[in-house]
Amino acid sequence: MSKAGAGDWKTPLGYYERAIAELERTREQFQAELQILKELQASQENLKKELQAAKTEIQNCKTEIKTLKDELQAIKAEPIMTKAELQATNERFENAVTQAEKIAEYAHKESKTAQDTVNAVFAEIKSVKAGIENGSIVAQKALMLQGKDDNHWMRFCKLDSINHHFFQVWKVDDNTWHNDIRVKAATFLRARDDKHWMGCHRVDSQNNDVFDIWKDQRWHSTSRVQIATRLR
Repeated sequence: MSKAGAGDWKTPLGYYERAIAELERTREQFQAELQILKELQASQENLKKELQAAKTEIQNCKTEIKTLKDELQAIKAEPIMTKAELQATNERFENAVTQAEKIAEYAHKESKTAQDTVNAVFAEIKSVKAGIENGSIVAQKALMLQGKDDNHWMRFCKLDSINHHFFQVWKVDDNTWHNDIRVKAATFLRARDDKHWMGCHRVDSQNNDVFDIWKDQRWHSTSRVQIATRLR
């Protein structure tokens, strides 16, 4: 078997060679983009957690400010408060307000960062989705043909010493190759063209194997071998 050239890519082997060459060029690009997407998604989750923590802190500060306001009102209602006590209460209140403002500013920045990250993730997802749909991104399983289930996949394995292509079944569960692919040529021998195939039709009464030509979904007794031209 010789390697399929540019002129005979429409043969089954030529088609696989051409498809594999194209898919190999895009596999690494897809894997890199998928890794970036995973990292962006992880970053988004972390930012969401930080934002939630900041919101909780702001709420706590608001509660504390309200408590301080209530205390201040109560203090103002009591004329016996000393100047030192009033000054200490005001400082406490001002510190709480300053802290709340800082937390609010931080939460606003984190919220904007999180939103920008979300937008970037959505844009990346949209880009990957478009790439998959238009064929510029090819998933790993697109390089293979599924066998009997998701653990069995047919794909190119190797080239032998005379440049023959070996396609075998890859078992995902134990990462092993298996020579159990069967195609039409394993049952028949090709005759004059792709419409004529020679195969074992039956076994006669003397236990001889009878080989006939398979054409148009039926057998034809039209096989001729060299000895048929010499013996009559």
